[in-house]
Amino acid sequence: MVLWLMAMKAAREQLDGRETDDIGNQDANSKHDENQNFPVQNTSDTKRETQTVQIGNRSASLFLSSASINLSKAKPKDTSNAKQSPSTTPAPISRQTTKTKREKSRLIPDEMIQIRPTREFTFTGYDIMADVASPECSDDDEDDDDNTRQIKSTYRNTCKMLGVTPASSFKNQVATPAITMRSHPTGPEGVRAMAIALVDNQVVTSLDLEDNGLFTDGAKYIAEMLHKNRTIIDLNIAENLIGTEGVRAIADVLHVNHKITSLDISGSGLVDTDALVLADILQNAPCLRELILSHNKFCGEGGMILGSAIATNDTLRILDLSWNHLRGKGAMAIVAALQKNIGLRKLDISWNGYGKDECFILSHALQENTTLKELDISNNRLNKEAIKHLLDGIQNGDGLETLRIRGNPVSPELALAIIKVIQESENCRIQQLDMGDIDVNEDFVSVVDDITMYRPFEVLYSNVLKHGGLQKREVEGIDYNVNMVDELFKYMHENNYRVIDLMKWLDKDGSMSVSREEFKQGMKTAQFPLTEFQLDKMVDELDMDGDGEVDFSKLEKMFVINFGMIQYDNGHYVLARNTKNYLQAKGYSGGE
Repeated sequence: MVLWLMAMKAAREQLDGRETDDIGNQDANSKHDENQNFPVQNTSDTKRETQTVQIGNRSASLFLSSASINLSKAKPKDTSNAKQSPSTTPAPISRQTTKTKREKSRLIPDEMIQIRPTREFTFTGYDIMADVASPECSDDDEDDDDNTRQIKSTYRNTCKMLGVTPASSFKNQVATPAITMRSHPTGPEGVRAMAIALVDNQVVTSLDLEDNGLFTDGAKYIAEMLHKNRTIIDLNIAENLIGTEGVRAIADVLHVNHKITSLDISGSGLVDTDALVLADILQNAPCLRELILSHNKFCGEGGMILGSAIATNDTLRILDLSWNHLRGKGAMAIVAALQKNIGLRKLDISWNGYGKDECFILSHALQENTTLKELDISNNRLNKEAIKHLLDGIQNGDGLETLRIRGNPVSPELALAIIKVIQESENCRIQQLDMGDIDVNEDFVSVVDDITMYRPFEVLYSNVLKHGGLQKREVEGIDYNVNMVDELFKYMHENNYRVIDLMKWLDKDGSMSVSREEFKQGMKTAQFPLTEFQLDKMVDELDMDGDGEVDFSKLEKMFVINFGMIQYDNGHYVLARNTKNYLQAKGYSGGE
């Protein structure tokens, strides 16, 4: 026992780098040691000793680095500064933390840092030292500038502090003008970490966090960030159910932040009482140019409140109120505001409850308003009487250039009356008429041909009726009545494309869906042989739930069904018996 104690004492003295019998000279040598650098050990002489150890039923080799032992010998223990040890209280995340770590590392020569192991042993066949990364930055930060590296470091540290997983898609976009993260499970705490990282960001101008589960708290974190950040001008926090308090937080920051020009808060669960908050935004955000309020629950009272605010606002250019519950007095108040408003250029009131009485007010507004250029009143209740009122406004107005009325109960005869008013009116300036899924007759087509002879004009419509039947519209050899989805599948099959290939190419954010415009633009880029009208019709067929998105999971099911691998039979999807014959019957050529 005595020998064992003596051996332990000798080993401790050797590792501490001092002899026990030289205590009398310690004070004399301390000052000399402070003014000298520690000797640098030649890394080529570093030795690694092994020792076999038994762990359960398995054996492993223990690697001991001589560099670690020699380092301990060379570094004296400074007992004079023991009382000045730093506090254990965690400091705020800042550059100072990194600086302090670097200052401490100067006590050890750089050559020794390169060989110092972070663990004392590894298992045989794998050297853990080969995978040790630099503590200052990760591999993906090596090419970043100092500012970007600092933002990423702040984001990672904040995520660690809040206990959330960092989003790589966000981190990879912090140095780009636009951050797009749609349909991510971010949550309030996740967006809080993002907001902290964006406070001093001078690069990002567009922030798209649609459908990220922000809710009220997440909206408040975004608003708090915008109190200081003046670089972001385009904000999309749609489909996050931020509610009254979340919208109030955004409204408050718009009082002081006059840089936001576009705000999308559709799908926020807003009701009539929340219209007061939005009226406050319209009155106190002079730089706001676009406001998207679709997919909310504004009814009569909310429409009247918004109508009063619209009438006095002359800075907003685009207003989207689609997919609400506007009808009656609320719907009337919105269009009546156009008589006084001189700022709006585009108004979207599709998918509401506009009918005869509402269109009567709209007619008078269109005759007085000369600044509104685009009106979307699709998918409402425009019957014959409502269309008659609308035509009065078109005939006597001289401002509107684009009119969208698809999805309304319009007959071919009524469609002919609309196109004749556009042709005969001296004041009418409509250059684009979107009738989408509305059938027309031969006389309609003839009038369109006459209009296009003397001025630019574009019209979208469905089938041409001839003697009670369907006539195929063919322009320059293109069949307008062809099944557009079948043409898409035929194109994909002949070019050996799969739905997953199409998805990877078009779906940049990994949300498994793309917007109508993104899908159309992708088809144009791929030089898909369809016209603008045919592309619109194809997207209408693919957007089966009417949410404005093409869902790839549904597209894949349609693709499989169309190619005969699965067929629908008695309410069930069953495997086709002869897929090859089915493909040939459908007119497809190519592989099996």
